[in-house]
Amino acid sequence: MKRKLITLRRIFKSGIKNFFRNSWLSVAATAVMVVALVIMLIATILNVTANNAIAELSKNLKVSIYIKEDAKKEDIETLKNALVTNEYVADVIFTSKEDAQKAFILSFQNDAKLLEGLALVGSDSLPASFDVSVRDLSKIDSIGEIAKSDTYKNVVESVTLGKTDAKKTIDRAASAQSFITLASIVAAAIFAGVSVLIIFNTIRMAIFTRAEEIRIMKLIGATPGYIRGPFLVEASMYGIIAGIIATSVVVAGVFALGDKIATQAEFSATYELFTNPVIIAAMYGAALLVGILVGVISSMLAMEKHLKLKHW
Repeated sequence: MKRKLITLRRIFKSGIKNFFRNSWLSVAATAVMVVALVIMLIATILNVTANNAIAELSKNLKVSIYIKEDAKKEDIETLKNALVTNEYVADVIFTSKEDAQKAFILSFQNDAKLLEGLALVGSDSLPASFDVSVRDLSKIDSIGEIAKSDTYKNVVESVTLGKTDAKKTIDRAASAQSFITLASIVAAAIFAGVSVLIIFNTIRMAIFTRAEEIRIMKLIGATPGYIRGPFLVEASMYGIIAGIIATSVVVAGVFALGDKIATQAEFSATYELFTNPVIIAAMYGAALLVGILVGVISSMLAMEKHLKLKHW
C-alpha cells in the first residue's frame, strides 16, 4: 500500500512539474478552455432566466371568458369543470358581477368620469367571467376554442385571449431562448474543440521532449500506467484550473449584475437560484468535471497516437 502511495505521489509530482515546464502552452490551453466553460455556464444561466421570465410573463396572459347574464348556474359549473379538468389549464378564477364592479372601482377610483359612467349604465354592465391561466402558451388558443364551442353558446358571451402585445413579447422571448441555446452549443463546441487540439499538441510536444526519458523508463520496467500517469495529471490540471476560473468569473458576474435586476419579478427567481450556495457548488463541480474530461480525453488521444507503449 505504501509503495502504491509513493508511486502515486511521484506521478502527481511529475505531472505538475510538466504543467509548469510547458507554461506558455499550458496558459493557452487553459485560457481557451476557460472561454468554453464560461460560454457553457452563461448559456445555462440565460436559459434558466428565459424560462423564468416567460413563466412570469405568462401569468398575466390569461383567457378571459365572459358569462352571459341569463346563464344558468349549472351550465356555468359545467363550463368551469371542463376548464379545470383540461390538462393544459393551470388555474381558473371566477369573478362574479359584484366582484367585477368592486375591482373596477378599485382600479379606477381616481377617475371620476369612469365611475360616473359606471353609475349611469349600472353595475350589471360588468359581466361575470372566468380568468384561465395555461401551462403551455402554445395551447392558449385551444382553451379559447373550448369556450367558443356550441356546447357553451348559452353560457359564454365572449372570449378574450389575453393581450396581443404580451403574447408577442413572450413569443419573442421563446425565440431568443432557442437562438441562445443553439448559438451557445455551437460556440462551446468550437472552443471545446480548440481546447482539445491545443491540449493534444501540448501533450504531443511533451511526449517528443521526453521521448528518451520515456524509453529509458520502459527499459527499466516502468509500467504503462506509470508512464501515462503524469500526462493525465498534466491534462487534468488544465481542466481544474479552467473550471475554477470560469465558474468564479460567472458567479462574480451573477452577483455583480444580480443586485440591479433582482427586484424585477422576471429575474428574481434566477438570481435566488444562482446565488444559492448549493447551486454554486454544483456549478463548480460541473465545470471541473467537464474540464477534466476534456483534458483527459485530449491527453489519451495524444498518447494513443504518439506514445505507442504497446509497441515497446
